[in-house]
Amino acid sequence: MRLPALFPVDPAAIQNGATAGDDLARRLEEGHILFFPKVPFQLPSEPDLDFLRTDLAKMLALKNISYHPPEDMLSGIKGDRAAKERTRAILKEHSAHVRGFLGRVLPRYAEGWSLGKVNWRPIEEHGRPLSRHASNEFIHVDAFPSGATHGARVLRFFTNVNPSEVRVWRSSGTFQELYEDFRERAGLAAIDGARIAEGPFARAFSGVLRGVKKLGVPTELVDTSPYDRAMKKLHDYLKDSDEFQQDARRHLDLEFPPFTSWAVLTDGVSHACLRGQHALVNTFYIPLSHAAAPELSPLHLMRSATAKTRSAA
Repeated sequence: MRLPALFPVDPAAIQNGATAGDDLARRLEEGHILFFPKVPFQLPSEPDLDFLRTDLAKMLALKNISYHPPEDMLSGIKGDRAAKERTRAILKEHSAHVRGFLGRVLPRYAEGWSLGKVNWRPIEEHGRPLSRHASNEFIHVDAFPSGATHGARVLRFFTNVNPSEVRVWRSSGTFQELYEDFRERAGLAAIDGARIAEGPFARAFSGVLRGVKKLGVPTELVDTSPYDRAMKKLHDYLKDSDEFQQDARRHLDLEFPPFTSWAVLTDGVSHACLRGQHALVNTFYIPLSHAAAPELSPLHLMRSATAKTRSAA
């Protein structure tokens, strides 16, 4: 079994350019976690961090407080207008700093990525009263009930801004191993891999929905795809399986100290957050046309597994 490994990165030693970026991208796609022992960009000011830590927990309306860069809007927060505007401004500036840094470090990704949410996670993860599927304490690979990715890789960049407490993760291996071990039990073996990725019409529909939401028009339409539904089935199966969650032979625990950052493709590396409070999380979607090793993507692995099954039959 291949568990993910931390790959320490010294930003000062990184040369701008495609070669270094491609090497780091490939490490991510192979299931490594890029670890930055010191936050490699300017964080919010200490007064702003203190505001995030002390004031926002009581304003939480959803699982997380989120800034949406394409729409320049905030969600998941209740409270007065001034607090909302200050939060939006802090997360917007943080988003720009992270994008600027990753754009230099991973230029291949930056050329094609789509911007996802910037989350502020103000609540201690351990013991949060959330449903099992929503809880971060259960090991999973990332999948989404709406907002189709169509097979794009999910890059997440985490920063622990708790001044004194580590953030503790647990992993149980990569998507490839979990898919091989659990595809039948998760109900994925019968899925036709050739239809996992749709044609241009489905992608165009997703684009229309994103455009409508960007204009601020409310829509009840849920954007999904066969690939995203398959990933959600695996996500839910892993979280629901006590046998899997308690299998200590698979466990690798990782600690991220205060004021460190890490990057990981969370669709390809299983993870849970066992303990931690006060983290900033940036999400990016990387199309396979900009991946360093698209053959390692969950989409490609799903389709390949189906093809092998057909050949064996």
